[in-house]
Amino acid sequence: MQAPSQNALQANIRKYYLFQFFLNLQLWFPIWIIYLTEERGLTLAQVTLIDIPFWLCIVLLQIPAAAIADRWGRKPTLIAGGMAFAAAVTAFGLATSFWLILLSYFIWGTAFALLNGTESAFIYDSLKSLGREHEYSRIYGRGWAIQTAAAMAGTLIGAPVAQATSLPFPIVLSGGIAALSAVAAFTFVEPPRLKRQHIPTYGQIISESAGIVRRQPAVRYAILFFGLIAVGSLAPIFFFQPFLLEHDISLGSVGIWQTPMRLAAIFGALAAARIILTLGERRTFLFIPVTLIGSFALLALWASVYAPVAFLLMNLVVVMSQPLITDYVNRSVPSEQRATVLSLTNLMRSAVLIPSAPLLGLLADNASLRTSFAAGGIIIAAAGLPLLLLWLPHLGGRPEKTPLVDAVGVGGS
Repeated sequence: MQAPSQNALQANIRKYYLFQFFLNLQLWFPIWIIYLTEERGLTLAQVTLIDIPFWLCIVLLQIPAAAIADRWGRKPTLIAGGMAFAAAVTAFGLATSFWLILLSYFIWGTAFALLNGTESAFIYDSLKSLGREHEYSRIYGRGWAIQTAAAMAGTLIGAPVAQATSLPFPIVLSGGIAALSAVAAFTFVEPPRLKRQHIPTYGQIISESAGIVRRQPAVRYAILFFGLIAVGSLAPIFFFQPFLLEHDISLGSVGIWQTPMRLAAIFGALAAARIILTLGERRTFLFIPVTLIGSFALLALWASVYAPVAFLLMNLVVVMSQPLITDYVNRSVPSEQRATVLSLTNLMRSAVLIPSAPLLGLLADNASLRTSFAAGGIIIAAAGLPLLLLWLPHLGGRPEKTPLVDAVGVGGS
């Protein structure tokens, strides 16, 4: 097979941005918790509990899905992921019973398993083939900024559309928009990877990837850290909309109130590479959990409509951590296992959220939102700080600026 041209690989970057834009231009973002509680009659505890099948689906499918990407290619896996995502959102908006909602969550989990890890490996391999893998943090961060800008647009549009029509309508419309991401993925060019004399089986890919994590404590701790940071995402995802309703913010205005949080995420994504170059890995990865703990504490102690500044800080550091941690893992993993090892970050995130999300949801229902926020801060402090003590000896001052050689000892994929 003829190797793709440099222009085609360069175009992958622009197409990747378009792919992420359509995947994240979702009009349900500002109203989905309200949709589940007011349209479908679920409590906050039920909303968080129903996510358990979603995360379990990711836990079960994440590694096989990534092995498919490493075995058969990034492009077909991303196409399938985009199609599954569109189907899940459409089914979610049309669901009229608990069991149909649950089915949409299973499809959603499958889509996330196909997408996460694969999209990071796709952009890294494209850049590596161009000799630009040292730009990954910046390029991937820009992709996250585009994701967040699309989400912000969906947030601003979705709430007024829901108020003018119905809560299900913008959700179903979002399914059609998400389908355009699969169309964009059809235009991708598969980036070349390291050629092997022998094509490994799924089992061999998974076994080799597990060996990398076992032998390299730095990679292992990075994956665990990634999972822990997911606790910081729970407040913006699950509890911001109830927080706004608790403070008598109208349905039509909830999107506007969530906009600063999206802007903070855009800043975090765009500034991630510059921040880590300025502060270094040690200070940056310490800054993230400390900010999350402080934000949870602020929400727990300050019952004010102005407390959303804490949600803003949370979203900033959670989004900032995505390109930084995946770049850290990418630099330590050979291309033929890259998607599988990166998928472990998503698996770990799901494993952390399975117990923590229902716990915080139950506390919010049976005690208060403030009690739930206090518990979130305690979880990160109790687990995050010891984890950092184990990881810090493996971290350097500032990350490499020059292209790195794959761990298998060859200079290109």
